[in-house]
Amino acid sequence: MASVIFVVLSFFLGVALAWSLPSYAPFVLLLLLLFRRYKAFLFLLAFFLGLWRVEFFEAQRIRAPEGEFVEISGEIVEEIDVRQDHQKITVLTKYGRVLLKVNLYQELHYGDLLNVKGVIESPSTDINGFNYAAHLSRYRIWWVMNRANVDVINERDSVSIRAFLYDLKNWVEIRLNELYMEPESSFAAGLILGSRRGMPEDLAQAFQAVGLTHIVAISGYNISLIIAIMFTFFSFLHLKSRVIITTLAIFLFVILVGASAAVVRAGIMGALALWALFTGRKSQVFFALLWSAFIMVFINPYILLYDVGFQLSFASTMGLLIFVPMLEELVPKWNRIPILREALLLTLAAQISTTPLILFHFGRFSWISPIANVLAAPFLAPAMFFSAASIIFGAPVAMIAWVNLRLVELIALWLSALPWIEIPMTLSFTAFLFLNLILAWISMRYYKHILVRAFVRNHLPKFLLLLDPELKKHVK
Repeated sequence: MASVIFVVLSFFLGVALAWSLPSYAPFVLLLLLLFRRYKAFLFLLAFFLGLWRVEFFEAQRIRAPEGEFVEISGEIVEEIDVRQDHQKITVLTKYGRVLLKVNLYQELHYGDLLNVKGVIESPSTDINGFNYAAHLSRYRIWWVMNRANVDVINERDSVSIRAFLYDLKNWVEIRLNELYMEPESSFAAGLILGSRRGMPEDLAQAFQAVGLTHIVAISGYNISLIIAIMFTFFSFLHLKSRVIITTLAIFLFVILVGASAAVVRAGIMGALALWALFTGRKSQVFFALLWSAFIMVFINPYILLYDVGFQLSFASTMGLLIFVPMLEELVPKWNRIPILREALLLTLAAQISTTPLILFHFGRFSWISPIANVLAAPFLAPAMFFSAASIIFGAPVAMIAWVNLRLVELIALWLSALPWIEIPMTLSFTAFLFLNLILAWISMRYYKHILVRAFVRNHLPKFLLLLDPELKKHVK
């Protein structure tokens, strides 16, 4: 089991370093095989595989006449991103995928074939410290047109599965706009679909300040709300039946919101956490989570370094697996309001595991986040359930949803008005690694007799003994 961990970590290290694959790599691997250094062979093979995958991924970039005016044709291949004053569309052209910024009022659809005119450019690598080029490269987008003129050559003439899903998503958003006024309309769309189109700036900033942004973005939290709703609704069924039905509900939710890479990732990790928390087989799910991360990074190596959403989803899911049982023993029982205790446990576990990433990437810490999440928890599941139900049953159910949506908004707005709720705190990469080592040490201290046996069986790597010499007595 230890070998599995180190193979995956070796692959991640190769992706992170992203050197050019050395020409002598096959000879090194051959020598290791000849001298029967099988473990070293596996680790180095995984490392070289990571180097090769990044090199192969970057080789997909097609050269283009940067800075020149071009006229090209291309098909819209991703969901259209509608903003307040423009829309962004991803078009597949002879130069690969190009991100276009076009007029807000031009009617375009997924699958349309366009004639595109404009100046083709490389994305910026530094927008107030943000590497926009790296951010787009994880979508295989290497070029942008910030002022594109487009004409529709052919409208979509067939209905694909993705086109149907995007049309369904758009219909749901239109239906929510008919049932609710702003900001409840955009809040409900964010809660159900992960869409933040049209959300007022003050509400979006309030969610960000108090640590509630995750509820209006497709993340593990949305999946946890689905789990809570399904387990409550089907509480009369056997546990195994509830787990199966909830897993199916997660699958349907992923399809409903468009089945993008981020949504699929959140669904996979949420389903794994579900089976871990409700079957007790945490070690098996840990490895399933590790392998799912390996597969995702192999498919798209750029998500490891440049997709903060992937990093936060993985860290928060790990936090649920590792820290919820630890916190269960520390937090007193709240028999009268168990839902608040559960919300606190989930929030604290996720915050502990994601804090190093948040400090490293964003340089701020919201101490009020656990309080905001606990206060909002009783209203989020009803808000999500009744907002979804109102799409079918209309205004009577929408009134119930509106009350819950409004209460969450008021909690965010009131708490965000408090002073000093965010503490500026930036981590260097060294401090980031050190903080994660501390979390790893705490975890190993707690799970001595469980995780160590599950992962390393009959031997211990020396560096684990350096972290905690007492580990050895817990292994046969």
